[in-house]
Amino acid sequence: MSVVVVSTGGTIASTEDAGGDASPDLTGADLVAAVPGLDGVAEVTTHEFSSVPSPHLTVEDMADLAALVRDYGEDPEVEGVVVTQGTDTLEETAYFVDRCYGGETPVVFTGAMRNPSLASPDGPGNLLASVRVAAHPGARDLGVLVCFNDRVLAARHATKTHSMNLDTFRAPEFGPLGTVDEDRVAWSTRPAGRSPTHDIDRERLTNDVRAVTVTADMPEETLRGATDAAAVCLATTGAGHVPPGILPALGALADAGVPLVATTRCPEGRLARHTYDFPGSEASLRELGCYFADRNLQKTRIETVVALAADALEGTFDRPA
Repeated sequence: MSVVVVSTGGTIASTEDAGGDASPDLTGADLVAAVPGLDGVAEVTTHEFSSVPSPHLTVEDMADLAALVRDYGEDPEVEGVVVTQGTDTLEETAYFVDRCYGGETPVVFTGAMRNPSLASPDGPGNLLASVRVAAHPGARDLGVLVCFNDRVLAARHATKTHSMNLDTFRAPEFGPLGTVDEDRVAWSTRPAGRSPTHDIDRERLTNDVRAVTVTADMPEETLRGATDAAAVCLATTGAGHVPPGILPALGALADAGVPLVATTRCPEGRLARHTYDFPGSEASLRELGCYFADRNLQKTRIETVVALAADALEGTFDRPA
């Protein structure tokens, strides 16, 4: 039995070049070799998936990674999978895989905020903790996890909260599922239940899902160019509210058959359903036929991409009447 480390690049795999700037160039084997004591936790093998900064990963890459993870999850000789990635889009890739992977074998995403060329790089510690989690029986059937700074988070809730601090990944409303204490994994809670996963059609996969953060008195033109989009995701203000000035543009999108998926731009909470009834309130979203999402904007977009590729918008999101 082994834990497979799938490396994709990112800060954890970056070193400084002659100009002093870092870029990914370390292999998964390099990352594993840099972690003292790792061989005492599990037998570790590596898989080189890519060596890129995380903003370079496409939805096609994410689909390939999800398929790879699924294959490893079905291998009886694999007890866990750890994916190393750059932190900028880690939560999006982890959530994409989570929406496509329904296996019991633990899958853990991790990375680093300080590259190995800097003082006190955090990558080796994050990788060691992630392998401990991936090899732990308590991690089975939890869906995809994120392990960072010894916190174990559900991919559905994990988000990057600070641009440079080591303690960046948090689950703002629901908190961690557990922690790594020395050589132990201490579980504090379990998710309420896993959402159904999707079997996507690669021919339907598209990145043309627009993500728009709603702001005060925003111009209608922000949305006018999206009538040919596969879908538009909106991070609305508060509990599902938008300036009335953009309602005509949203109506035009709805009339053009563009799916509208709404969430809140707040770091915690969900959309109201029947609290307000002013123009631009959640009542307007209902009249427009918007889907209501429970994740942040970046995850809502990923979930929309996956749902479109599986022809499953109706079963993925609520559409309150």
